[in-house]
Amino acid sequence: MLYLIINQPGMTIENLIEGIHTLVSHNVIGDKQAFNRYKGFRAELLFEDYLVHRYPQYRILDGGIIISKDSAISSLDNSVYITVTPQDAADYVDLYKSLSAVGFKEMFIVHYNHNSFISRNVMEFRDGAISLDVPLLTVKQFNLDSGEFDLASDDIKVITELFKKNTERSKNQYPVSPQSEKWLMDSLKNFSYSQILKIYMTRLFFDGFIGFGLQKGKPSDIDFILRRPDGGFRLLEIKEKDLPKNNTIGFGLDVPRLEDLTRISETTGIDYFLVVRQINNQTDREFLSWKKISIKDFKEGVEGAAKVKGGTGMRSIYSHNDTLICPLELFDTLQ
Repeated sequence: MLYLIINQPGMTIENLIEGIHTLVSHNVIGDKQAFNRYKGFRAELLFEDYLVHRYPQYRILDGGIIISKDSAISSLDNSVYITVTPQDAADYVDLYKSLSAVGFKEMFIVHYNHNSFISRNVMEFRDGAISLDVPLLTVKQFNLDSGEFDLASDDIKVITELFKKNTERSKNQYPVSPQSEKWLMDSLKNFSYSQILKIYMTRLFFDGFIGFGLQKGKPSDIDFILRRPDGGFRLLEIKEKDLPKNNTIGFGLDVPRLEDLTRISETTGIDYFLVVRQINNQTDREFLSWKKISIKDFKEGVEGAAKVKGGTGMRSIYSHNDTLICPLELFDTLQ
């Protein structure tokens, strides 16, 4: 197949944000779910800017995609781990050695070259396809026996063929509002090209190549990975939240997510932290402070607490996630 090569100036920040919206809007079950995604993107980018300026001694590694092949209970069961990054695979060897203790069945790193793009189908439907510009890709699989990355391939089928195809992929029936699309553009357009490209590339795999077109179990991710000056790692879960009105004054995590974060931390020995961008309310969304707590302390802080009905997250508006709320006083404020 022949692909059209496009130089980087052909992909503006606005093009990338439009592409992010195209990808997400075809892989969610409603406007609320899309907007939840978009809020998360902004919170992660804002925290990245904060980290770079406040803690320059930490090196930021790109987070990873976790997708179970068949489990609807945990994203960590019978699962695949993928990092999509412009960084060198050698920077991730030690991290992958540690993360392999989780029990991932396959682990990959996908390197992208941001200097040239190809136009290719990223979603195929029974009545057509959606094409987007994609950087040239190199896929390396982590050898769980040798602890090294194997020879590279330029074919992403080494990943996508791990999942069975749905017989037919239909276009999303749930419209995403123009207001959500505008909010995404307005909220992301002032970040750097490399930051927006990173989100775009992650969504290409999450929503495009491994979207509704493939049969899979529960997906999740690791938002941020920090490498400390001593060589150790920290894993971060980023959320944007206001304080609840009717429950314990604090911040919550849904129970399955807390279980997965705890499992990753305990099996790898890597400290995992919840970082909250605290906002004043869900309407104005004005920034108040950054709060953090280790997942270990969070779990101890909710021991014996009653579960409450949380938000819908990415699920149906008619469903709720059982959530545990950790008291605010157990969180530290980042300066």
